[in-house]
Amino acid sequence: MRLVPALLCTFLGLSWQLLTVHYNYRGNVTALFCAGVNLSIPPALEGEHIYRFANSSGYDGQTYHYVAHDPLARLGIGRVLPDASFRYRRILLPAMAYLLALGRQHWVDRSYLACNLLFLFLGSWWLAELLSRIGIHPGFAVLYLIVPATVISLDRLTVDLALASLALGFAVYATRGSRWRLLAVVALAPLCRETGVVLVVAAAMPHLRARRYREATFWASALLPAIAWYGFVRWSFGPFFTSDTVPLLSALGGVLHPFPYRFPALVRAVLYVFDALLLAGEWVAIVVGLRKLREVAADPVRAAVVLWAIGAIPISVWTEFYSSSRVLTPLLLFEFLRSFPERRSIDRLPLLMVSPRIWIQLLPQIGGVLRGIFAG
Repeated sequence: MRLVPALLCTFLGLSWQLLTVHYNYRGNVTALFCAGVNLSIPPALEGEHIYRFANSSGYDGQTYHYVAHDPLARLGIGRVLPDASFRYRRILLPAMAYLLALGRQHWVDRSYLACNLLFLFLGSWWLAELLSRIGIHPGFAVLYLIVPATVISLDRLTVDLALASLALGFAVYATRGSRWRLLAVVALAPLCRETGVVLVVAAAMPHLRARRYREATFWASALLPAIAWYGFVRWSFGPFFTSDTVPLLSALGGVLHPFPYRFPALVRAVLYVFDALLLAGEWVAIVVGLRKLREVAADPVRAAVVLWAIGAIPISVWTEFYSSSRVLTPLLLFEFLRSFPERRSIDRLPLLMVSPRIWIQLLPQIGGVLRGIFAG
């Protein structure tokens, strides 16, 4: 039963991308990388006809796109990125795209899309398994399509869908399944983005508590590939990106300095309501996660929830709802799934509060697709 929802979820994700590219971006698939005119195109890619959004600095997907064309920094593409030492750490998805394309530059863009969809398939596959374990029909795994990290990664090709899917794989194998599959998942997660380190720590914590130090060392060794890669990035591009964000102040900034939408007053008011709902949902997720602090060393999945909740407090992306929601998606998913066996409805609220604002962001694209279909 896992295969059907996973295939359906992947098919729907691909269908949406093809529709929005065709009707909203004149068939130019590079629009999904969300490149802006304010960031220069690397000279090596100037002939690629990259779709660029006017009056925009673009979004994260554009930098991962460039990294995918030059994962080992041999072509000089990374040298033009203002935050190369930051973006190159998140090598998993770009490197997979490059390898799938066999290093052929003209294949990289589509192989990147294919790899992103592979993680959509894996995430819905693992979600179907988790749902069946808690007595819910695995067919509901198709709804993985509409969680924040999935929506945003399909829309702007960020790496967050990949990490959210790996987190679900962690939940599957941490409680039941192959030891080596779990090791593969936790080793890949930090190469996807830095917050994936949480999965390595969570895998080791129960063994540390039980003083099984050899076993804890085994799981800690999953960090070695990331350490080696981070060292290469540091050697290639210099010091890592740093932030002077003060814990809690960045979160308060989302309330004190709301995003200056350029819409009529009524539309702005509606957006601010949903922005506030999203921010409140994220704080509920943190509070719910911290409630399990005493259980942090007993269960790898609960350890991951607590660690993500703690790590969410000082992150510097609270003032931009697309950023905060995709980063926190693994936490939201874990809490939502745990709410059923533990019968705690409040644990479901964060995901339900955060998601509507993400869906609203797609309304202009949906309108463009519908207009194109009915006009044709």
